[in-house]
Amino acid sequence: MKKTSYVLALALCGLTGFAHGATPVNLIPMPAQLSVSGQGFTVTPQTSIVVDSGDADARRTAEYLASLTAHTRHVQLAVKTGAPGDGAIVLKRDPQAPVANAEGYTLDVTPQGIRITARDEAGLFYGAITAWQLMTPSQGTGDVRVEPVHIRDEPRFAWRGMMLDSARHFWTPAEVRTVIDQMAQHKLNTLHWHLTDDQGWRIEIKRYPELTRIGAWRTPPTVGKQPQPARYGGFYTQDDIKAIVAYAAERHITVVPELDMPGHAQAAVASYPELGVTGTRPPVSVDWGVNPYLYNVDDHTLQFLQNVLDEVMALFPSTYIHVGGDEAVKDQWKASAAVQARMKTLGIKTEDAMQSWFIDQIGKYLATHNRRLIG
Repeated sequence: MKKTSYVLALALCGLTGFAHGATPVNLIPMPAQLSVSGQGFTVTPQTSIVVDSGDADARRTAEYLASLTAHTRHVQLAVKTGAPGDGAIVLKRDPQAPVANAEGYTLDVTPQGIRITARDEAGLFYGAITAWQLMTPSQGTGDVRVEPVHIRDEPRFAWRGMMLDSARHFWTPAEVRTVIDQMAQHKLNTLHWHLTDDQGWRIEIKRYPELTRIGAWRTPPTVGKQPQPARYGGFYTQDDIKAIVAYAAERHITVVPELDMPGHAQAAVASYPELGVTGTRPPVSVDWGVNPYLYNVDDHTLQFLQNVLDEVMALFPSTYIHVGGDEAVKDQWKASAAVQARMKTLGIKTEDAMQSWFIDQIGKYLATHNRRLIG
């Protein structure tokens, strides 16, 4: 794996036009276009980050860059407005910037300073992240020498995502924010947040409090004669989620929530047994693997899911709402007289087709709210 990564890195460097003997430029991801020529620039505590007066978006990005540089490079940079002089890092929005989309930017390092230009705030933000990466000191702390690069960059992929599974193992809000910061520093823009599964229901739904009172917790089995283990779990209040979504948006990251259905539903069925097929209450799962618990297919369960989605859509402005859809073992549906009767009424021949009908009902409901189902 390491050898493959090293070869890939060399290949990427070779595509960006380094002159023979030039110092390698360490950037992740590698920009679309990069060249090295001329003399570089030294960032010192006297270096300012300059933005146009009245550009609140640019100032927000400048302050993020200053905070990041202070925390990781131990160089304090002041943010200023007005006309830039020599020796500054300039963040400038320009509708005529030579990039193709809102996430593109240009970055030039000369002896006079660093200049980042973009059409939109997102591009300015990613340019600032590139500038921060270029400021990696070779050793110790103090002044930072930046290579004389000329970059024109824009993303190849519109969706640059990472999936975080908080259902199997709970991540505190602070840990989620750390993940978001790490995503931003690698120019990822979509957090796919897995919030419900057999092993836990992690999102507060005010209409259905049992989902978190029961479904957010599990008690691991005892081993031999050891004492009963403590409960494990946790959940995010709606205020927690609002704050995390806002935190991500400030870093140009969209949070896409995932609520699994019709399978991976054991924590929900443990909370409200009538949502399941058998009518019995299972425990929240303490094990890995593919579990048999599916949602019921009656009108009551579909109404429950629509009510849940109403609260989810109020918390997440994402166009996409993820509903999982995988590993829905159909044994319970096959054994249920009520499910089989529902299939007959609908003219549905197989359990797989029943899942398609089930997911289609959810997709149509989301569409009435100008959202799109993804699974």
